[in-house]
Amino acid sequence: MTESKDTKQKLLKKQDMILIAVILAAAVLLFLGAKLMHKSPAEIVEVSVDGKVVETLDLAKDQELTIDSVSGGTNHLIIKDGEAWVSEATCPDKICVHQGKIHLDGEIIVCLPNKMTAQIKSRK
Repeated sequence: MTESKDTKQKLLKKQDMILIAVILAAAVLLFLGAKLMHKSPAEIVEVSVDGKVVETLDLAKDQELTIDSVSGGTNHLIIKDGEAWVSEATCPDKICVHQGKIHLDGEIIVCLPNKMTAQIKSRK
């Protein structure tokens, strides 16, 4: 009877190892898939205020822009070295400033009080 117990324990350990390997492989595939989805070239920053596109800016050109909101607030957007960020804003919480630099396709900076978004896109 001890022999079958040892066999069951070995089998259980083998099944556990297979399960762990499958889970790890799935996690790696999901991680790589997510990374590959963001690999498309990001070329523009689309700036919207109150849901309407007000500017489409080239990420390859260093520039600065002050965006006026419909509520009277402003956001200062900087594009430099292929990255975009909000350096200053008149909103009270400054979440848009703290979001930092973005450069990958699909990334977005949002300022709810000023109803402004800046989204990285490819030209596709």
